[in-house]
Amino acid sequence: MCKAMAPAVNDLVPARNPLRLDLREVIYVLSGVFDFVGVTDVLHGKRVAHMAMAVGRALGLDQDRLDDLFEAALIHDAGVSTTREHDKLISQYAFLEVDWHCVRGQDLFLRFAPMAHLAPIIAYHHTAWSRLRNSDNGLSRDTRLATNIIHLVDRVDSLLARQPGIDPALMRPCVLEILEHSGQDFAPEVLEAFREVSAREAFWFGLDADALAVELAPHARHGHTRTLSSSELTELATLFASIVDAKSPFTAEHSAGVGHLSAHLAARAELDADVCEQIEIAALLHDIGKLRIPDAILDKPGPLDARERATMNRHAYYTYLILTQITGFDEIAVWAAYHHESPNGGGYPFRESGAGLPLEARIVAVADVFQALAQVRPYRDAMKPDRIMGILGSLARENRLDGDLVALIDEDLDTCWRVAVHPG
Repeated sequence: MCKAMAPAVNDLVPARNPLRLDLREVIYVLSGVFDFVGVTDVLHGKRVAHMAMAVGRALGLDQDRLDDLFEAALIHDAGVSTTREHDKLISQYAFLEVDWHCVRGQDLFLRFAPMAHLAPIIAYHHTAWSRLRNSDNGLSRDTRLATNIIHLVDRVDSLLARQPGIDPALMRPCVLEILEHSGQDFAPEVLEAFREVSAREAFWFGLDADALAVELAPHARHGHTRTLSSSELTELATLFASIVDAKSPFTAEHSAGVGHLSAHLAARAELDADVCEQIEIAALLHDIGKLRIPDAILDKPGPLDARERATMNRHAYYTYLILTQITGFDEIAVWAAYHHESPNGGGYPFRESGAGLPLEARIVAVADVFQALAQVRPYRDAMKPDRIMGILGSLARENRLDGDLVALIDEDLDTCWRVAVHPG
């Protein structure tokens, strides 16, 4: 990619207006990211939201409180990135060391001002009512009720998950017995509201996978639409990238490194500043589909077998499924999801090639390979810049990576290494 090519590229890229996003839509769609962590149990957040809204309405919460409850319920497990931890949370009614993911979830959303008001609800969603009502935590009565509602229905879903072959509607007596013998875990009015709404068969039927999307649809859109600045968009993408990178000890800061290197390469290719920013956002989100991949595959200290490889190759497709649901993210979704496509058509999962592979996606692909090679993996040590360059050159000669972009890295290798390995 030489400077002479940049004007032609820029001519093909229309000027972009600041993105206006429905933050409710963003929360709803990206709750699917947390659902993915369960791998086989993929609707926990949405089931919790369905039950929480029913309890909230029974308590007479006003619309603003219901909105906060709905959004916090969807993302209450933002602090969970690994399959192992998700399985423990769902399969055990109570266990020690449960608070760490609550604190991590709180910290994540405190970093993003438009959603920071949800952080206190997330922080205390495993806190017993006896502690919550008596502690000097500065929470309002509304916030305490909201977090206790989520605590109760979250535990209900864990009870249901332990009996997967039984119709949830038939489990009401057992669920109520366990809840009522939980000491002072739940506020009396919250428990009474749950008792009331759970007496309706429709409450339980609404937990069915095919019914859940219909039940939640009226709440999932039409939230607070606002224009996000480029810095806010980057903060939002960084938030979700940090959740993805926490999936495995071998991917710490991988998405951040790919994001920074992608932005650096885009600038070197003389793309417009707003395009560089959106490429960085796509790069930060490129591996969001990996949350659906079991920990054992990501951390395997050897080659993947055919079945494991087929599972791994799905992650870019899941990235596409998630991001295309966000209005205004059409291009970002493509640039992110195409990071394993190749100019020669031999990549995956869409087998795009040539003109079907946008420059922006090619940039993310090159940055992804560079950053991955610079990190330790369970099957190898981190590589030095010269060795990485040799591999990139070989891939470029095979037309598996864009040769012009690889040349840009070669011209600026030390800076690219520093940007990719030390993104902070």
